[in-house]
Amino acid sequence: MNLRHPDIVMKLARLGSFHQCGLSFMRSLLRQLQREKWQFNRHKFAIDANNTGYAVYTMRHDDDVYSLVAFAHDLPDDMRTDRVIATRWDATFTLYDGIPTDDDIKRLEQHVPYQESGRVSQKELVLARANRSVRLWNKICTLLAQGQQPQPDDILQIGYIMRTSAVYGSAKFGTEDYQITRQKNLFSSAFRAEMLCVYLIRQFSVDLLNHAAKNIGKDNAVALDKDLQ
Repeated sequence: MNLRHPDIVMKLARLGSFHQCGLSFMRSLLRQLQREKWQFNRHKFAIDANNTGYAVYTMRHDDDVYSLVAFAHDLPDDMRTDRVIATRWDATFTLYDGIPTDDDIKRLEQHVPYQESGRVSQKELVLARANRSVRLWNKICTLLAQGQQPQPDDILQIGYIMRTSAVYGSAKFGTEDYQITRQKNLFSSAFRAEMLCVYLIRQFSVDLLNHAAKNIGKDNAVALDKDLQ
């Protein structure tokens, strides 16, 4: 590929038209997950009627196991901001090396929700946080609670129901150093751990949305259609 070709020079006016390709971090990760047949499991989903609590998603292949530990919070609308100076979020996460015990969950619960103000260990590979889409979350949740599906165009206009505002790894804020994580098969390439964390957060966001709709609509509620997910 000729990176000096005038048609592919990176220009500010054209950045919005750039899309993933076969070399993208996420695409290459997903190919490996599929090729090696990694197994996914929602290990715990301890989210209450107020949509707060925690969930654990595990991913396993042979002797390798990693877990997303997700904490859902009750965030007032006036505190929701994507600015880096934010101190509270709708959800906070860590990618954990292995399957956390109940004691691990209690330890993480004291630190992960505070992000850089907390303390994590070398068992944590990634630290992340996310906020719901103000425009899209409530709209879809209301429709699902009423037994209806949103229109694809509604989703395409925004593109996400929950968006990460920071994803930290590679020894930042106490997470495992990249020189160690890169020795693991799955993380031998750059940003693999961070991309895995984001991929699992996507599933958590859908599960949390369905849970919230069920809390409102009870037996009338439906889950978000798989194709729309």
